[in-house]
Amino acid sequence: MEQRENLYLPLSGKKKSTDDRTITKRVVQDYLPTSTTTDKVMSELKVVYLNANEPIIKHDPIKKRGKRLTASEKRTMHIYDLPKKGVKYEYFEPLNKLWQGYMKELYGQGQQLQFPQKLLKADYHGAIIKVTKSSNPLLVGSTGIVIQETQNLFKIITKENKIKSIPKSKTVFQVELDICACTFTLYGQQLLTRAAERAAKKFKAKPTIDL
Repeated sequence: MEQRENLYLPLSGKKKSTDDRTITKRVVQDYLPTSTTTDKVMSELKVVYLNANEPIIKHDPIKKRGKRLTASEKRTMHIYDLPKKGVKYEYFEPLNKLWQGYMKELYGQGQQLQFPQKLLKADYHGAIIKVTKSSNPLLVGSTGIVIQETQNLFKIITKENKIKSIPKSKTVFQVELDICACTFTLYGQQLLTRAAERAAKKFKAKPTIDL
């Protein structure tokens, strides 16, 4: 039986003393732009082993975003609580001027007959509102700038620098606009949504039940 040749024998000839890194450096140098150096590129290269017996370099895992806080957790941490001291009415007067500018822009869009419908979707942070009717008689006459709005409440600051929480339900508000020198009546029952959600909500024509 004929003996087979050993295919794994090294080839005959003079063995070159050049190592693999030097060869790689020469190849990289041929394709590099003049603005960088070979040593810089070589230092950033990472070794990858194709042999299953050799260890594979593992990349750092992608950091996941932390879990968002729930609504109950936010309330527990008092994130939305306003300070009871040091808050003054005059601090929020510039906010009211911004709101009047917002109303001016809203009033100039489209037909004026559609403006009352736009008021239902408007944001009232900075508006000066007055309680004209309420199931709580102690709240009637309360006037101030809206500094915070939730789904069920308006928080206002009065000229006496007092913060009041006014429930929307079973309350009628009055708001004045400088652009048209007119007064509008707002029924809190129609505003029982957050400001961001109310902007995209479609309102149906329903008769308003007075208090």
